[in-house]
Amino acid sequence: MKLRLLLTVFSLGAFAAFGQITLTPSTAELDGDPSVIQEIHIDFHNASGAKQTMTWLRTMNDIPDEWTTSVCDFNLCWAPTADEPGYYFDAPIDTTGTVYVKFDARNYHDGAFNPIPGCGTVEVHFFSVLDSADNNAVALFHARLGVSEEDCGVDVVSSVLDNSFAIYPNPAVNNINVIASFSANIAKVDIVNIVGRTVRTYDWNTGSGKMSFDISDLPQGVYFARLIDEAGKVVYAEKVSVLK
Repeated sequence: MKLRLLLTVFSLGAFAAFGQITLTPSTAELDGDPSVIQEIHIDFHNASGAKQTMTWLRTMNDIPDEWTTSVCDFNLCWAPTADEPGYYFDAPIDTTGTVYVKFDARNYHDGAFNPIPGCGTVEVHFFSVLDSADNNAVALFHARLGVSEEDCGVDVVSSVLDNSFAIYPNPAVNNINVIASFSANIAKVDIVNIVGRTVRTYDWNTGSGKMSFDISDLPQGVYFARLIDEAGKVVYAEKVSVLK
């Protein structure tokens, strides 16, 4: 099944640096054979000067329905259904390692493989559990399996295609990142405590589809992040745990 979460336009540069986590390249592409599992690798570097406890969020999995993809971090390759890992991975000081995505277009059923040529894109956000605002990076993985670049068309992701949302990290400590598609017309984000009182309100004033909000002064507890559109309607809400 095709999963499409965040859909945001990113530049296709060879290098991404947000804070002190860098990915080389930030966008990686592969032409391969759909009859075998293909891997697209990106070098991950922690240059923050401190060990970072990392996690990730697969924010887009735009693939043919017959394909599956798996995200692989320093610990292991997770199941195709995993949009985030089951546990964190450590990136020691000045670590350089490999993170990658497996693309499986073999389409196994009825006791045989039936490869499906096509194009697929996976986007993964890597971020520090304790300092996601200063230590994060975005990776794009593009696979062309059994087809040419012309067959794929323009492989750029647009923020206007779907109403899709994500809030991370969760649990959070100092910041939360909120993702919403352009077509949702978000006007503000409210943080509501468990008794229904709004304790923070943030204006949604970005065209990129993503904002980071400081929650460092919130007491530890359980809250709800509510995304409210220009008509005042709550279009998305998610429970967020705040740790201290």
